[in-house]
Amino acid sequence: MGRIWRIAKLGFWLGATVFGGVAAAYPRVRERAAELGDITGEEVDGIYALAVLLPGPSFLNLVGAVSGRAGGMIGALVGQVALLLPGFVLVMLLPILLRISYFSTHSNGALNGAIWTTAGLLLATGIDQVRKLKSNLQRAAVFLVLAALLLGAHPTLLLVLVIGGGALAGSILTQKKAA
Repeated sequence: MGRIWRIAKLGFWLGATVFGGVAAAYPRVRERAAELGDITGEEVDGIYALAVLLPGPSFLNLVGAVSGRAGGMIGALVGQVALLLPGFVLVMLLPILLRISYFSTHSNGALNGAIWTTAGLLLATGIDQVRKLKSNLQRAAVFLVLAALLLGAHPTLLLVLVIGGGALAGSILTQKKAA
């Protein structure tokens, strides 16, 4: 029972703290694999390669395979459920939190801040992806779609779009030409 409990704690910890998918989770899983016992870092390396190749969410594949190697079928099931549990609980509590926050000035301020943060993250991701496109026409089309989405989300995001447009223009103008 002790091993299954360690697998559950590992899955829950990963689900609550790791952002960035399997690439961010892999070093932490490898580091913590010794705590589970009967699994080495080299085995985790092989499992990681397999988890990325298998269909489905690679993060879930990785945790399920490592948990299964350490605790059998029950371990795999417990590890995957524990991995999904923090996000599930947050999603289930979100309507309650939003209803409570509707009446609170402080929480409304925090939620408004979250809107700006989300818009900034979307914009940064969009700019990063736009820089990888081959032609300026493709870049402009993607940026316009991104701008329309952000303006639809919150009308005051025009400032973010102006800053993002400047960053995009700068990235296009300073990009080195391929020889």
